[in-house]
Amino acid sequence: VGAQALAAVGASTAIVFLFVAVATGSSIGYSVVISQLFGAKDQDRMMTAIYTALISTFVLGLILMIIGVAGTGGILVLMRTPADIYRDAANYLRIYMFGLVFLFMYNTLNAVYNALGASKILYFLAGSSILNIVLDLYFVIRLQMGVTGVAWATLIAQGLAAVISFINLLFRLKKIETEKKPVLFDRKILVQMGRIAVPSMVQQ
Repeated sequence: VGAQALAAVGASTAIVFLFVAVATGSSIGYSVVISQLFGAKDQDRMMTAIYTALISTFVLGLILMIIGVAGTGGILVLMRTPADIYRDAANYLRIYMFGLVFLFMYNTLNAVYNALGASKILYFLAGSSILNIVLDLYFVIRLQMGVTGVAWATLIAQGLAAVISFINLLFRLKKIETEKKPVLFDRKILVQMGRIAVPSMVQQ
């Protein structure tokens, strides 16, 4: 596409990594607590922890998505993005921001799978990566969508991975037997996760 298109995507790298760092840090907090409960065979609280992680992640991703989409222009201005790449950079970043919910959900799902000792998430990750590359080539070369096509390829690949991983997890959770119906959200467990997640985010 050209050097300007590459520069436009590069201009968003630091911002994108900031959100990835938050998603990664939070998933570490979820993974540690859920794996502890899994190891202790506390099925009831483990299920509650999983539901708490998924709900809190969805809300966090939604909030950051709204802030990110609304603030894309201002963020790029503050970063002194050159005028000749501003439009492409804004288009790329805004579309990427729309996919933040998927980014956060996928990272949390990854944390849950790891905590439960399941490796199937690796297949979803590999499939998502391959799909992303194929869509990149199709949107950019075939449809001539440029930077916008690259952004849509990322959003679609992450979105499908998150949805498929979520559906598979629901089937897996149905097989887990509990003494009583798990609570869908527990603030104490969320605080426990946060004590690990926040330092992890800062470290990222």
